Amino acid sequence: MQPDRWPNFLERENVADMTYSDQPSQGTNDLALDLLGIIGVLRRRILFVLLIAFVFVAGTVSWSLTLTPIFQATSQVLYDPTVRQPFDDPNRPSRFGQGAEVIDSQISVIHSDTVLRPVVRNNNLVSDPVFNTEASPGLVGQIVGMVRGSKPPSEETMAAAETAALEKLSDALSVKRVGQTYVINVSVESPSPTQAAVLANAIAESYLNDQSRQVGQASQEAAYQIDDRLVSLRERLRQAESDIQKFRAENKLQSANQGLLLNEQELSGLNSQLIDARAALAEATAKNSEIQRVLQNGVDAEAIGDVVNSGTITRLREQFAQAARTEADLLADLLPSHPSVIRARSQLQRIRGLIREEVSRIAESTQIDLKVNQERVSKLEEQIDASRNLNNADSAASIKLRELETEAQATRSLYEIALARAKQISELDQVVLPNARIITPAVAPDSPVWPKKKIMVILAGILGVLVGTALAVGAEAIRIAKKHLMAAIAPGAMQSAVPATAVAAPAPPVARDPDWDRDPRPAHSTGSLQAAVKAIRRVPQQRARSLKVISDLPWLSGSDERGALRPLDADVVTAVQDAIDQFYANHNGPGRPFGQSVDRIVTEIERMPSGGPSQIVFLTSPALGHGQTVSALALALAAAQRDLDVLLADGEPKQRMLSHDLSLDEDAPGGPMRDRVVAYDELGISFLSLVSGLPKYKHHRMNIREAFEFADVARDYDLVIIDGVALPQLAEDDPLAGLATSFLVTVAEREEQQISMPILSRDLLTIADGRPAGLVRTMTGNSAPPRRKYAR
Repeated sequence: MQPDRWPNFLERENVADMTYSDQPSQGTNDLALDLLGIIGVLRRRILFVLLIAFVFVAGTVSWSLTLTPIFQATSQVLYDPTVRQPFDDPNRPSRFGQGAEVIDSQISVIHSDTVLRPVVRNNNLVSDPVFNTEASPGLVGQIVGMVRGSKPPSEETMAAAETAALEKLSDALSVKRVGQTYVINVSVESPSPTQAAVLANAIAESYLNDQSRQVGQASQEAAYQIDDRLVSLRERLRQAESDIQKFRAENKLQSANQGLLLNEQELSGLNSQLIDARAALAEATAKNSEIQRVLQNGVDAEAIGDVVNSGTITRLREQFAQAARTEADLLADLLPSHPSVIRARSQLQRIRGLIREEVSRIAESTQIDLKVNQERVSKLEEQIDASRNLNNADSAASIKLRELETEAQATRSLYEIALARAKQISELDQVVLPNARIITPAVAPDSPVWPKKKIMVILAGILGVLVGTALAVGAEAIRIAKKHLMAAIAPGAMQSAVPATAVAAPAPPVARDPDWDRDPRPAHSTGSLQAAVKAIRRVPQQRARSLKVISDLPWLSGSDERGALRPLDADVVTAVQDAIDQFYANHNGPGRPFGQSVDRIVTEIERMPSGGPSQIVFLTSPALGHGQTVSALALALAAAQRDLDVLLADGEPKQRMLSHDLSLDEDAPGGPMRDRVVAYDELGISFLSLVSGLPKYKHHRMNIREAFEFADVARDYDLVIIDGVALPQLAEDDPLAGLATSFLVTVAEREEQQISMPILSRDLLTIADGRPAGLVRTMTGNSAPPRRKYAR
């Protein structure tokens, strides 16, 4: 390795870039700009893009300073439909709804003429030039007014001016509901922050006054209508009661207690008497029947029951019982013929006779009572029939009377309800709780809502960057198309487009391999315009400079214990080592073609000039999945088979496969590089991870101190293999790429048709800057073994 190779690279910031247009024509692919080409154009034209962005920003700032700022003030009003008035019936549903349509209705009310017109009048917005453009006439209008004299405006003019101011105020007004609440934001925009706050509060106050005014007007209108209705109801009630009295007099219908007619009350009394008489008749009949039964069966003092209820009978029964006991006592001691016994028996017979006589007398009295009750019942029935006949004659009149009374009663009820409501409205509806109130009055805002200068400047900067990018890329595309078109059709027209000083100064001379660095372009003088024109004319005949294909790496396979091919297993290091060992041991295993291809690459590397004690090979690829890591590992193992002192370095920050498989601790923070070198005797190589301890999936560029440290470590080895970042992330001034003596790019054969190879060659040759660079096709030959992807 040349001692001054990488220091010169670290100072290459002032060296001209190797651009797309510096390359000779590469066919139709050069006529299009891919993503990498666009990035290169933007890197060269970054100052132009920033200048366009600055122009947009400066213009936006200048324009925003000329704009009149607009301020917005907001007053919050709470509308509560659940508020009940003090004298409302709690059982009666609320007269206001509670849905979203209620808030929408209130928003429309705030926008209405009845709310905004008082604000226009009270704040004299007709004379405000913000809301009336004709309020402040220009200089010409003032001069004309002075010449013609001032005339008082007509009523039509004032009305039109007021309407115009009202429309302006409505346009400046914004009324919105806050979420799903009953809070309404009343916002007004104005060039003056104080005026915006005053108008927002004025509109909110006008809305509340309108609510109170509407309640008062509604109550007053209801009172007027009820009073008119009371007069009509009062007249109807008077007429109905007069008709009732007149009908009673004509039909001789007199009322008694409880609203009944006299006939009805008399019939009711007779019915009650008849019921009592029939009950007495039934009792007398039963008593007479019982006495007659006693008389028919013979009067027996002992058999007389309670039916003959008389004091005389009771006393006689007591005497009879006493005489019977005396007779029984005497018979117990004396003979039946004894005078005392005979006397006692005679006394018993005498008492029995007295009882029979008393029962006969009672039977006669009972018959008399029975006849009396029968006659009473008969008479009552006759009276009821007569009263019923009279009552039936008054039925039609009674029906008509009830109709008149019902109508009068209904009219009286309506009159009483209307009269009570009229009194309630006149006395109680004056006490009204408002349904809306201001919860947050508007205050003068500190900053305008328009224009948003910061946002405008940011958007202007973004738009400027986009426009600058479009102009830069478009200009580059036009330049390339024009160059090729003029070269193919009218080469003479390109003479003025190629100045004599267009060719950049060459890079410092470096020892190169003729087979790797042969440039088919003929040298032309930078001081001769004619020579430059001839060079342009020769462009279609020139062969495009491309990368030299070093070798083709076939699919890497192993064999199982039965000898059948199997896909590469997870242990990549072992699989690659087996393939390399098969070739150098001259064994015909399935991995021998892979080892033979790797040996061909090592042979090419040894032929490269290094200019120093070490060869440093930098491996890259268009993207992940092109076999770059496997190639780097295979090259290191093959070089070790040739007895070279090899250092394998992992500089790929995304997958870190080498660090994962070969590092002792892939997540350990970095220390001195020399202390992080791990020697693998079984592999015959040393390994150094340049990405240990760094954030994963984040590109890390080596700094100058690390470049010096790595160069010092590399001097101890014959060959250094660097598994580097992908080509899109590799920059020309990358210190790790600057230390390399040669470059290899691995491209998978199955994806080669999807890659613009001329652009890939151009980018790699630009980064190589004269150092040897070659192409290695990977995964060539037959398709991959089933269920296996080629390793990174």
